[in-house]
Amino acid sequence: MDTAAQRYVGTHDFRNLCKMDVANGVLNFQRTILSARVTWVDGGGEARPQDPFRLCQFEVTGQAFLYHQVRCMMAVLFLIGQGMESPDVIDELLDVEKNPRKPQYSMAVEFPLVLYNCEFPDLQWLYDPEVQGFNVTHLQQLWASHAVKTHVLRDMLAGLDAAPMQPGIGEGLQPPLHSQISGFVEGVQARTYKPLLARPRCEGLEARIEHFVRRGRIDPPQGPQWAGEAPEGKRGSTGDPGQLPKRVCMDTE
Repeated sequence: MDTAAQRYVGTHDFRNLCKMDVANGVLNFQRTILSARVTWVDGGGEARPQDPFRLCQFEVTGQAFLYHQVRCMMAVLFLIGQGMESPDVIDELLDVEKNPRKPQYSMAVEFPLVLYNCEFPDLQWLYDPEVQGFNVTHLQQLWASHAVKTHVLRDMLAGLDAAPMQPGIGEGLQPPLHSQISGFVEGVQARTYKPLLARPRCEGLEARIEHFVRRGRIDPPQGPQWAGEAPEGKRGSTGDPGQLPKRVCMDTE
């Protein structure tokens, strides 16, 4: 997964790895990723025995992110980590000339996603001691609560792993089930896996633009790359056929 994550690094068009927020005027999906890596949370190495309770983290640094971009990036890494997709699928998704429309897939859930650092030139944050003490106390209480719950759940799972099975029925559970990852992706997992690039595709960028222009949510894009993209019905009926109608706000009172 770490090797695959590094394919995100660089300036790419991430329209296949985000939710296109065209309704709010986002038409440029190029973003720059400065670093991307998957590491063990406890700093351990790859040589240690596999433990289903060890945690990994995906850490990504960029200059800006699109709507749900990191959650989509993580969802694809989950598929690669489970052996369902090759790391090459990231290159395919970043090639918008070859794949201009996003395959349908579920995002990673939102609760593990944390924006933990922002850097600004010539700026140093100073914290109020009283507020700092309140924050530390609150987070320590949260940690203690979740740590106790984690220990209780792990003991319960250990007890279930050691429980005797009825002969002829429970063989499928040996070795013990490892389904932790199922709680980190939205939706219901299909019984039969379908490769990402073989799935139905979402609407392309041009279709989304046309949809929201027709609804009056956004103005038709300007520039040579969008020439001829304005849908019928949005052009003026008189004068220059290429002139777009102007919107005028009037006070009716």
